[in-house]
Amino acid sequence: MLKNIQKKASKLVEKGLIKRKAETFTAVNIGSYFIKGIVVKSGQITDCFIKIKKDLPEAIEELKVDKNIPTKKVKISLKSPDCLVRYFSFPKTEKRKLKEALYYQLNKLIPYSPDEVYFDYIILKQLNSSQNQILLAVAKKKHIDLILKSFAKKGFSISEITLDSISLINLYLDKYPESSKINSCILDIGHSFSTMNILEEGLPFFSREVKFSTKDLVEIITRIKNISEKEAIDVLSKINKKNDLFTILEENISDWCKEIKHSFDFFELNKGKSLDKLYITGGLAAIPNIADIFSENLEIDSEILIPDESNSLNFSENFSQEKYKNYRHNLAVTFGLVL
Repeated sequence: MLKNIQKKASKLVEKGLIKRKAETFTAVNIGSYFIKGIVVKSGQITDCFIKIKKDLPEAIEELKVDKNIPTKKVKISLKSPDCLVRYFSFPKTEKRKLKEALYYQLNKLIPYSPDEVYFDYIILKQLNSSQNQILLAVAKKKHIDLILKSFAKKGFSISEITLDSISLINLYLDKYPESSKINSCILDIGHSFSTMNILEEGLPFFSREVKFSTKDLVEIITRIKNISEKEAIDVLSKINKKNDLFTILEENISDWCKEIKHSFDFFELNKGKSLDKLYITGGLAAIPNIADIFSENLEIDSEILIPDESNSLNFSENFSQEKYKNYRHNLAVTFGLVL
């Protein structure tokens, strides 16, 4: 189940879905192209890794051998077309009966049969005397079971599974305690598709996956430069305003912003107020001036969310930030999972 989602609204509002407990575990973010992770020992981050996924069981085996990562407790965050996050109002129900009541309403809330999914939920807030606002997280059993099986075969014990949207909210609310005063959007630009979360004064309002991705730019660079995908990713990471590819970057982000604007308009239409700030994460966040491109196209204050500057994350003395500076922005979801 999606165990990282807390069951009490007070924990969401006051602690931002965050568990603060010193323990030893490995946090693993399974993306469409990369598998990323952070090793935590006794509450201290001691190592991190990012690896092309290829075949998941093969990638897990390589990490086990190369990194000697702890196998007894692994926390996983993922995104997939087989995973959904939904927000809706629901009649007040006794806590012990709420999950069952939601199960019988799933047909109205998701495009899958209730029997083919795992789901979890939190009560976000009380809307009135008879209604609560619910966050529902859903994942297809087939997808989750395949992941569990892949890790189990390599001797790993999975303690938690959650979704990237929830992990990003974890990180954001921990890093920005003042978030309760503004309306914001977190945009994590992934390799194959991206994750967008909109929050109203620190409370999740809307989450979705969007089709634009780093892969769109990688494919263009691959064709222009006649190089491999891996080489194109390296070229992309070094783009700046002086680079001849920067114009292509600007043009694509301009197109992406048209889709983002639809979500902004949806928020404004439903809430009668506008968004105040956009926070950007993902590998592209490392490109100089990329936040300015989003600001200009969306007419919103934009900022790069630096994952390892969060308030609750402690680095052990033997952990060198130098070793991962080139891909730190790829680890936002993973840092959120650590919290």
